[in-house]
Amino acid sequence: MKIQSSLLTPVLILLPVICLSQVPDSKILMTVDGRKVQAGEFIRMYKKSQEPEKKMDIDSYLQQYIVFKLKVAEAINMGYDTTKAFRNELTGYRNQLAQNYLTDTQVKEKLLQEAYERSLTEINAGHILISLKQKPSPEDTLQAWNKAMEVRERIVRGESFEQVARSTSDDKSVIINGGNLGYFTVFQMIKPFEDAAYSLKKGEVSMPVRTPFGYHIIMVTDKCPSKGKIKVAHIMKSVAPGSDEKDVLQAQRTIMDVYEKLNKGASFSELAAQYSDHKESSSKGGELNWFGTGEMISEFSDAAFALTDTGSYTKPVRTIFGWHIIKLLGRKAPESFEESRSYLESKINHSYLNSISKKSFIEKLKKEYNYQINTDAFNWFVKNTDTLIILGLKKYNRNNMPKGNIYSFSNQHFTTREFANYIEKQEPVISIKDPSGFINTSLEKKVSDHIVIYENSLLEKKYPEFRYLMTEFRDGMLLFEISTKKIWNVVNEDSAGLHNYYEKNKNEYLSPRAVEAKIYTLKAVNGEKTLSSAYKKYSKKPDTDRRLLAKFNKKDTLMTIEEGKWNKGENSDIDRLKWNTGVQNLHINGFPALINIKKVIEPVPLKFDEVQGEMVMGYQKLIEDNWVKQLKDKYSYNVDNNVLEEIKRSLNNE
Repeated sequence: MKIQSSLLTPVLILLPVICLSQVPDSKILMTVDGRKVQAGEFIRMYKKSQEPEKKMDIDSYLQQYIVFKLKVAEAINMGYDTTKAFRNELTGYRNQLAQNYLTDTQVKEKLLQEAYERSLTEINAGHILISLKQKPSPEDTLQAWNKAMEVRERIVRGESFEQVARSTSDDKSVIINGGNLGYFTVFQMIKPFEDAAYSLKKGEVSMPVRTPFGYHIIMVTDKCPSKGKIKVAHIMKSVAPGSDEKDVLQAQRTIMDVYEKLNKGASFSELAAQYSDHKESSSKGGELNWFGTGEMISEFSDAAFALTDTGSYTKPVRTIFGWHIIKLLGRKAPESFEESRSYLESKINHSYLNSISKKSFIEKLKKEYNYQINTDAFNWFVKNTDTLIILGLKKYNRNNMPKGNIYSFSNQHFTTREFANYIEKQEPVISIKDPSGFINTSLEKKVSDHIVIYENSLLEKKYPEFRYLMTEFRDGMLLFEISTKKIWNVVNEDSAGLHNYYEKNKNEYLSPRAVEAKIYTLKAVNGEKTLSSAYKKYSKKPDTDRRLLAKFNKKDTLMTIEEGKWNKGENSDIDRLKWNTGVQNLHINGFPALINIKKVIEPVPLKFDEVQGEMVMGYQKLIEDNWVKQLKDKYSYNVDNNVLEEIKRSLNNE
């Protein structure tokens, strides 16, 4: 469904707290077919409808709004809001809109600001990895920590970072890069690693940093402002890792030949199409997508960013993929925060960063709704949970299970039996030695889901803006559906009615009054008498135009002759004349001229094909006007004038 109504344009991204007016939102402005319309809803829609510097009369808008609500009432009474397609689209919109109300917007905004600030800085760092299994034992964890600390001490005492990395790091790429990761920026490293790197000064060595991969020792070698993004084209001769020397030399000779051709003036794009092994770009002259720091391998990226002039290109550059010649096509400076917002939000929403704002939000809800946990019941579950329960191979003994709730908040609760069922239906997890951790994790997951679902159910009550947006979107969908049936489809299908409307109204759509004439203009000063006498002399002879041109087209004069049709309003000089047939004097752009009006064309009704668009719009309006009259007779509506006066005073004082 698509909404074709200027009255209703849903806004998807709004924060929950918006102050609309001094008039209480909940006051009822009017009822339409028994359905109440709150003052807040009307005020919001009135404000959205205003054009800049052009305020609409409130009473006029009210009449439009009444008609809008009458159409919605008709759609509801015809059951348009009960169809599966309607409900699915409305639910989809609500789910999308609700996300802005089911997270801690302040925490999320802080994360966005932090991410943007980091995006303005590029870091060059090296790391040493001491790996750990996914589920390490405490002994394994301690051993890895101690090893990481020993590695750090060696670097702090002055040993070469690269040498220590090559001899100790479990990152296999250390063989190639000596631990150097090159330049990177925000979102390009796992979060704990990124946090540590951005907290370090140039030359500093971190304490061991824990990630799912193990412990990292990080050393920052450089920090610099973001270079923004660049667009390049490249020509590549590929060399697979492990290729023999013969293949390497052959690729090198070919790329050098290409480089020589470029230096002699050959087209880069043609050479890319002919020689490049990178099929995704060769057909486009070697052109790649825009990229920034950390998005390409460092050898390629460093060479590309080193280019300063658009159109310049590098000497052949070696990477693990082969040889490249890189040409600079363009540069972009770092974007502003607002320009970057959608990108930053997409990254946060698709990473565990989003869970931070979710967790903060849930903690706030727990306080708001007085969340209580039954510690006796919790301890019972810890005591009665073993490996078989965790693996889903065994069920709890309900006979000695404590009765009552495991937790409660607001008017919600979850019984001990419901919690037992919840745990038993979960997917089995890897055996752990800590039942307390398992029960706590399971309980937190259930509470989080429960409290968010509960909060979601209250959004319309808690946040007027959310309620208004949902009403706006729902009514907009209904308006589109009912208007399609009652107006647009009728016009499209009733060709006889449309032509009948044309016959009744065609005299309102007339062709312009016009003249068919010939104009003689003499581009000379004070030539009126000369032009008039010459025309009088030659007009009675054959070849009048040729004779006049021969007479006047000399060094100091120039005559032009123009023949055609002029509509009323096209030429102000002609408009000032009496529109009668015959010859008259006039001036064209200040020069003396004669016009011979041969025919005056009076207005006539335009053909249907020439005014079909206007006819469709007019017929559509006629159908709509008749429909609105029927709706006003069919449905009752009533406005509370006292509330309307309050709204007027409030809006006029803003």
